Amino acid sequence: MRWWKHLYMGDRAMKNRPNVLRGIREGKVMPDTYVITLPESGNHILDIRPVLLLKKEEREEDKFLVLGVASGYGEAAEVVRTMVDDMFRLTGTFDWNAFMRCLDDGDGKAASGESAHCEEAQ
Repeated sequence: MRWWKHLYMGDRAMKNRPNVLRGIREGKVMPDTYVITLPESGNHILDIRPVLLLKKEEREEDKFLVLGVASGYGEAAEVVRTMVDDMFRLTGTFDWNAFMRCLDDGDGKAASGESAHCEEAQ
């Protein structure tokens, strides 16, 4: 499992960040904790997955990328909304991969509230 370098976290999850991240990584029982990931299939932009349902293999493989963490499903939905708002503001599209490239290239700052678009999306 890898953590995205621009990891989004809900307010409640952020209050206990080290323990939450360690618990997810170590497979501890965390009944009301959710991770936000790229979709496994379909036309979804993102998936909200309960930590309890993560497989051991997913926790151990490098290709499993966690984009966000939240405490409670409601907070997970809020985090996804923030992520999608940031994505659209920076890229002008609902293309998560373009958003990730935009942030990784340093063209935009997700939490800034600015409406500057990445060059790639224009």
